[in-house]
Amino acid sequence: MECIVIEPTLSEGETIEVIHINFDIETLIVTVRIDADKYDIVFDAPCGYRVLDEGDLLEFWPSCSSFNGWLYEIKSGGWLEQEKRRSGFVSSGNAQLKEYFVIGFNYCVSVLAWEQPDVSESIR
Repeated sequence: MECIVIEPTLSEGETIEVIHINFDIETLIVTVRIDADKYDIVFDAPCGYRVLDEGDLLEFWPSCSSFNGWLYEIKSGGWLEQEKRRSGFVSSGNAQLKEYFVIGFNYCVSVLAWEQPDVSESIR
């Protein structure tokens, strides 16, 4: 697994949880709670996403753990690499498609997107 940290490590004792996901065809918003603060991770025109329990994503650990950060760009060894092996995955030929990974204590979100997401404090 090769990944790049986009959002830095949590402070000692902080926890992160994915608490809301909203997809409306043009935008995917993943809301996370880090202790009392909430953040929206906004993906414009994502190609796809998946939500899995962190226990079903063991190949991501320990490279993509809260000890290193909480939002990552996956360079190799992730879901996009798995999808590219499928003959029916038409987007596999587009080099601009990237994979991002949002960690949570219970659930994690993988996103295939054309651009890096914007992160801001949530107003929810």
